[in-house]
Amino acid sequence: WVTQQLVSNVPLNAAEAAKILARMPGHTPSADVPPQVAPSPRIPTAGAPTPPPTDGHPRKDPGENTSHHPARPERKPDPEPEPALETTGTTEKAEAPEAARTLVAALPHLSPDLRRIPRGMHDELARLVSHWLTAGHTPGSVRTHILRGLPDDGTPVHRPGGLLRYLLRDIPPVPVPSSASAAAHPAPAHPSSRLAALRECEGDHVQATLFRPVGDETLCRHCLAPPSSGARV
Repeated sequence: WVTQQLVSNVPLNAAEAAKILARMPGHTPSADVPPQVAPSPRIPTAGAPTPPPTDGHPRKDPGENTSHHPARPERKPDPEPEPALETTGTTEKAEAPEAARTLVAALPHLSPDLRRIPRGMHDELARLVSHWLTAGHTPGSVRTHILRGLPDDGTPVHRPGGLLRYLLRDIPPVPVPSSASAAAHPAPAHPSSRLAALRECEGDHVQATLFRPVGDETLCRHCLAPPSSGARV
């Protein structure tokens, strides 16, 4: 009993396989081809041949397996603008920042302790002064409040910007005069002992300049200093 196997690189039917086996050595042509030698009927693969997909998208709708973003909340309509304020109040509030900037720019001439205010703090100090002016305080009352807050024992002020921020942070209520005469002639503020020793120079200055006199002089040392030899008269 002999088993013969035939291997081919192309499909063969039974007659073609028998013809090739008849040519092989050791085979008797008259003998019938054993049933086990002939190839069994080919079973086709499942399904029909289909071309490969080119669009890259599945045929099934993936909507049920896809997570959707939550719905955006409905946008509420913008509130209606508030009615405009009266013309007088609006003008006063618009002029307050400019007056505050002018007051802050003149603070270095108010006292020698305030000559080193950083320019980077001018906007912040102007906003604080603006709150004072909006509350009803006058520029004179703001300057008086600052002078009262300066040290009167000769202590040098190393950070005048920080000291001004501290003095202007809290806004006191505006004093209400008791009668019309008091409003027309307000009582003079009592300066500190250090401020009382200062005197305003009567020389030609852009802003009011205070100095500490030694005797009865009315001019500061800059006005009393003789002009340099190279200066023109």
